[in-house]
Amino acid sequence: MIGGGPAGSSCALALANAGVSDILVVEASSYSGFKVGESIPPESRMLIRSLNIDEAFLTRHHEPCYGSCSYWGSDKRGYNDFLLNPHGHGWHLDRSRFDAFLAAQAHAAGVELLTGSSLSGSEPLGSTGHMLHIRCPGGVLARVHADFVVDASGRRSLFARQRGARQINSNPLICCAATLRRRNVDVAFSRLTHLEAVEQGWWYVASVPGNAVVIAFATNAQIVRTMQLQKAERWYRMLRAAPHMSQLTDGIDPRDAHVRCYPVPSYCLDRLCGERWLAIGDAASAYDPITAQGIVKSLSNGIHAAQAIQSWMSGTSDALQAFAQMVRTQYRRYVDLRRDLYCLEQRWPASEFWQRQITSASM
Repeated sequence: MIGGGPAGSSCALALANAGVSDILVVEASSYSGFKVGESIPPESRMLIRSLNIDEAFLTRHHEPCYGSCSYWGSDKRGYNDFLLNPHGHGWHLDRSRFDAFLAAQAHAAGVELLTGSSLSGSEPLGSTGHMLHIRCPGGVLARVHADFVVDASGRRSLFARQRGARQINSNPLICCAATLRRRNVDVAFSRLTHLEAVEQGWWYVASVPGNAVVIAFATNAQIVRTMQLQKAERWYRMLRAAPHMSQLTDGIDPRDAHVRCYPVPSYCLDRLCGERWLAIGDAASAYDPITAQGIVKSLSNGIHAAQAIQSWMSGTSDALQAFAQMVRTQYRRYVDLRRDLYCLEQRWPASEFWQRQITSASM
């Protein structure tokens, strides 16, 4: 397993729960670095429950999410709440803690976890699998013979690209985000996900565990460069100019703002599987964060990939191709949803950002 994020850990855990042994997860991080908190919908309960970790998950005390509030397409506030959802509420996650939790659950189920390590190269060995070259902590190189490889390396698609796969239909956004502390912890912060479209992009705000708030601005690289949004004071000035987000975040202390800017591409691999390998999660396909499907997609991919691998091991020769077809079908549905969402916003017809998003979303 190349990558121990939500996709890789859920796949490893599902395989271990099914009795598959000798599973190795190679993860580049130590699960202690910064990751932007994200929201997951109530339906994610079914995925977590299917991994037999629902009770343990609830003890981690992630923030409940009761729906979303948005200013999108007009100045009128819109709601999408979970009040009548049969699965209850969703959650605002502490992403680093969530990823570490999934990896720990996989490890407890018998999965070997190698952190601080990355794939530096690989060689196909035909019907016997692949030889992986792993760079371990301290720069030590190790060779691992893998009967089967799951590429869950995220947007780098490390293993799949070594097998010749390419990312198709990329439409990169840049996300400029910071996690800030609340000044007044005695005043409750909204437990909705908040969105606001502005002329140069769109804002996302959500509370996360630890009396903190994640604030993110999605735009394109040209706007980041022109407006110097990697600088905290420029980023905060733009936040202050957003009519609704400025009011919502008025009690947030900007003094410790450390803005991180990173690409958020949108693509699907042209080749999702091959002889004794399979790509899942963001290594297989990546979605625009406006659809709020990233983590759920990764968890679902991991669980379904584990089922496909078991079927393949049992002699169902087309199981991997069937999984790949499922990923492609889901991606086409996502593209339709992305198009519909961006086409709702028509307030700035001269905006380069919205022109590009609407045009690319319609491709």
